[in-house]
Amino acid sequence: MITEKFNGKILRKLREGRGITQIALCQDLGLDQASYSKYERGVVKNPPATKVKEFAKYFDVPYESFFAEMQKENILIKRNSSIPERIDVHVHVTIDWGFQ
Repeated sequence: MITEKFNGKILRKLREGRGITQIALCQDLGLDQASYSKYERGVVKNPPATKVKEFAKYFDVPYESFFAEMQKENILIKRNSSIPERIDVHVHVTIDWGFQ
């Protein structure tokens, strides 16, 4: 059982660490930006478990990560900050049609 309170600062650091705007995250998850902002700012002290699970899945972190104490926060961010949001791959193709 988790006894610590939801830590919105971790949610914010994960989002900012990945270079994602609140608008983009809300579009991806189908959330209202005003409501989401309340999670990050700690206005919502106990968000529904379903929302926390959505955030955990989105950022690929354990559910419990959002209930971590502040001293654990930096470890969580550093561990996951190297995961790129997107990788661009450029391919060069040469076709030999056999004409001379």
